[in-house]
Amino acid sequence: MKLTAGASRAGWRDPSRIGQVRPSHLMTTAGVGSVVDLPTMSVIVRSLDAWPPERQETIEEPRLLSEVQRAVGRQVRALRKAPWDPSETDDPYTRVGVPVTPFPGWVRCPRCYRLGPLDPPGQFELVHRYGRRPDLAKWVHAQCQKQTAKRDVNKRACVPARFIVACERAGHLDDFPYVEFVHANSTQPCGGAKLTMMDSASTLGPQVTVKCAECGASRSIQEAAGKDGWQKLPVCRGRHPHQQRFEPCGANLRLMVLGASNLWFSVTASALHLPQSESIEDQVRAHWEIFEEVPSQKFLQRMIDGMNELRNLRVASADEVWAAVEKFRATGGPQEPEASRDLLEDEWRLLAKPTTERQDADFRAVPTPSPEGYDRLLEQVVQVTRLREVQALVAFTRISAPDRRDLTPGNRVSLSQGPVHWVPAAEQRGEGIFLQLREDAVANWAAKVADHPRLVALRQAHQRWCHNRAQPPPPPGFPVPRFVLLHTFSHLLMRQVALECGYSSSSIRERLYIGNSSQPAAGVLLSTAASDSEGTLGGLVALGSARYLKRLLDQALEDAAGCSSDPLCAEHVPEDPSDALHAAACHACLFASETSCETNNRWLDRACLVDLTGDGLAFLT
Repeated sequence: MKLTAGASRAGWRDPSRIGQVRPSHLMTTAGVGSVVDLPTMSVIVRSLDAWPPERQETIEEPRLLSEVQRAVGRQVRALRKAPWDPSETDDPYTRVGVPVTPFPGWVRCPRCYRLGPLDPPGQFELVHRYGRRPDLAKWVHAQCQKQTAKRDVNKRACVPARFIVACERAGHLDDFPYVEFVHANSTQPCGGAKLTMMDSASTLGPQVTVKCAECGASRSIQEAAGKDGWQKLPVCRGRHPHQQRFEPCGANLRLMVLGASNLWFSVTASALHLPQSESIEDQVRAHWEIFEEVPSQKFLQRMIDGMNELRNLRVASADEVWAAVEKFRATGGPQEPEASRDLLEDEWRLLAKPTTERQDADFRAVPTPSPEGYDRLLEQVVQVTRLREVQALVAFTRISAPDRRDLTPGNRVSLSQGPVHWVPAAEQRGEGIFLQLREDAVANWAAKVADHPRLVALRQAHQRWCHNRAQPPPPPGFPVPRFVLLHTFSHLLMRQVALECGYSSSSIRERLYIGNSSQPAAGVLLSTAASDSEGTLGGLVALGSARYLKRLLDQALEDAAGCSSDPLCAEHVPEDPSDALHAAACHACLFASETSCETNNRWLDRACLVDLTGDGLAFLT
């Protein structure tokens, strides 16, 4: 997916293509408001107001659209792919792409160490004369005395200043106030700030010093770091660089390093494609935003014949379809079935009872025999040979990640200045393995260990976690034992699968089915997908066969019994004031990549699955 930089900075006359990212990255790592590190510069993805409306295909997934509308508002009318150019032209000045703007607005010359802003122009110039190599666009120090090259094209590229500031309360992001910071202790004002940044180390420390060549004032960046660093910084001025606007704030600022993993967290909703039923009313309900404005039955027939998403209704009678439309209009629109308010519940019902009657080109699930020796653990294993997942970006947060499947965190930042009428989405096709655990065994175990000290400690840590982030307190019925058991089992198996299926560990994703108090569930779907229309190659689904799965489970449980960080890992339990939401888990044994885990490596404990404590906590004894 192309990235195009607009004219918000000096030197950008026309939108110019300067890089590219995968469509899926716009949902997970390079979405609206995120800082993207390109080979020669750093940019921030602009808000949806700046995205070009042309060449954006609509993704049809009614269940996911309803979920997004509940989180963002009923004004959201569509899920759209990122704009793209079907001609695949190499024109570097094409206007088709995701708009970005340079951020941070300060750069540093690698030869003379001059530190300065991109605006106003003159000190630093943009060099973008590479024809078919837009990735070589760069900022150069036009007035550098240590570079003798006559042409800017031969000068070394300036690097983005690596320090920025952010506030957690509203997700504001801003350039580090270098001028104010350096001159905070000066007795006389400086006539003209000419800053340099001397860095003799690769990590944050006293060696990173900013100095003014005009008055000689200097200061270490280390003073603004740490827990009390906000006292050395001004208050937040409420800047949203992705929206290019300011708003009142005044919160305390926090020093951040460019490229930090907590600079941007996506708030996303995802849904698997489920085959639609043959009911005419169900199909009209799924596409009600289309049928709502149909003026007549005659126009209705032409619309069904002309729209690809309505192709399943072409075999139905126009009178029956029109009757369903009139029925819904008489009641003010179709009432959403209560069961469909939970995306995972619909998926659980189909995966737990797969049938050939509910299959199509984007969903095929076939039960397969369970491996020997795991009758107490597994109810059934299902090989999902075809699946289609649609993921939509709803919002984002900074500094602190949102809680599990929480689409409305208190510190979320909007993707647009005004009301959001559409959200970016990406669809991928692939394969997966679904494992359903025995409900009776899970329920009996969860009831027996509900008051175990390790699980009580996790509940208390969850309360501290919510309090520290100004989040609503956790619901009283949150099934901690069930969730920790399933999540731990998922991570153990996912790590083993990644070693044999041929796909990287970061490309394998988990999907947990926990259910609720009235309809409990206990299932794990491990899947991998690709943006190619043909999907993946079958390396993951093949491991669902009993002969392979038994070996994987045996090895996973053997690895769970020990960790290279034991005994520290095995004995870890969160205690006040810690708000860590894991116990016996670390990078050596359970943690997975951010793209794989749906809860940011929270709610993990090996002791819940295998015996580490010797007190009856383990599910498998």
